[in-house]
Amino acid sequence: MMSTQAIILTVAGVYLCVLLGIGFWAKGRATKASDFLVAGGKVGLLMSSCTIAAVQIGSGVVVGGASSGASLGLWPGMYYSMSCGIGCIIAGVFFAGRMRAANCQVPLDFFELRFGQHKSVRLLAWATNVPNLLGIFMVQLLACGGILAAFGIPFWVGVVACAGVILVYSSMGGMWSVIVGDLIQLCILAVGIPVGAIFALKAMTARTGITAGSVFGSPFIPHGMVGTFVYYVLPFLLSMAVSYDCFMRYQSSKDAKTAKWGCIFGGIITMFVGTMASAVGVAGHAMFPKVTDGLFAYTISQTCPPFVAALVITAVLAAAMSSGNCLLIGMGGCMSKDFYRSVLHPDKEIDELPKAKAIARWTVIIGSIIGVIMTFYMTNILGAIISSTYPYTAAMLVPLICAVYCKGATLKGIYATMWAGFVMGIILYMDSMPGPLNGFFQIDWGLFIVYIIDFLIVFIVSSLDKNGQKFPMVDILPPDKSIKDLA
Repeated sequence: MMSTQAIILTVAGVYLCVLLGIGFWAKGRATKASDFLVAGGKVGLLMSSCTIAAVQIGSGVVVGGASSGASLGLWPGMYYSMSCGIGCIIAGVFFAGRMRAANCQVPLDFFELRFGQHKSVRLLAWATNVPNLLGIFMVQLLACGGILAAFGIPFWVGVVACAGVILVYSSMGGMWSVIVGDLIQLCILAVGIPVGAIFALKAMTARTGITAGSVFGSPFIPHGMVGTFVYYVLPFLLSMAVSYDCFMRYQSSKDAKTAKWGCIFGGIITMFVGTMASAVGVAGHAMFPKVTDGLFAYTISQTCPPFVAALVITAVLAAAMSSGNCLLIGMGGCMSKDFYRSVLHPDKEIDELPKAKAIARWTVIIGSIIGVIMTFYMTNILGAIISSTYPYTAAMLVPLICAVYCKGATLKGIYATMWAGFVMGIILYMDSMPGPLNGFFQIDWGLFIVYIIDFLIVFIVSSLDKNGQKFPMVDILPPDKSIKDLA
């Protein structure tokens, strides 16, 4: 009879082979750059919801959420998934429909529609976003290696194997591979993690007497943890609308209404799965207080029947790999659209450039290799995710929101807030890393303060810029339609 470990590794191996098969199948559908980056904009509501949820439910939501749940409690453990989930809902309600109707491929396309072509803006987006996406990709590989290491696979072998599978199926079919894979991955996640949580909570009650009711009845924000709540929740509430990984997925939707509701449903799924992952961490800590590394995988393997354990562990791999593949596609979009097309060939559309798809594909390949090498120097999953977002979101979030909603914003005001945000984002990033600035600022509230300053700068500078050109809002709908038709 096969051991639990053997069953888990067998199921995970079959899953990785399925992903490779999807890559070969999707290769024929990605015939041009727009197919590779946004699946030709042909995806329906079910697959849109699944792919948007799947990119959020990565290692931060599952592994990081379980770790936070173990150390901080159930609700603090789901703060990060709450941030991602509500961020998706906000993106759906206020941004996704408008941006999909404008037929953009990367976030800066909408900025260009409003304010015109500006190479310096695209360069700044490229320079800040590639490290951002690469950093989060490395976190996913870190989780994959850690999960497989808990079952006897050397950490480096797990990292290389998962990165290799992500590389092959992402580079072959682009977004088509990602979206089809996400449909399978989310089915595993939506079933596996809640079932695993039920088994873990039942085992916790039997072994320790702690009931699930007492766990879920704990304070939503425990005493003294307001700063922690802000630190985990704030970063992604607004940034989901303009983060490349989420943006390119809802731009793959077949129309504006599908993009809107795909984000909303995806956000709800994200929060539910994140809460269940945190519950596994709480139960695991109660039963196995001496286990620190790999607590999620260990808890599941000790409390679930072998096949259920295999399903849940595969679900965690699915979560990490799903996020990883679209981060690579995002890097491909950033390189091919923001740099190659918009900086080097601004007079061309991306599908008119024969090298655009090849550049996106090679970016995926090189990004995978760099990610594998640098993964071995990382330790903190959630901290690494949050820190890597600072320069890009601090520089680009407010300008992109202004492009959509701020009628009176001038180009001088946009530039002022963009560069000021970039400087503040670099300072926050340095504060979060070991070095002379580490701990100098109140990092929990840092990004919140930066957003307020960014909005004040664009308002003040635009108001003082009396002679500045006022750019009309982007006309995204036919004359016989209104924005209510996106609902």
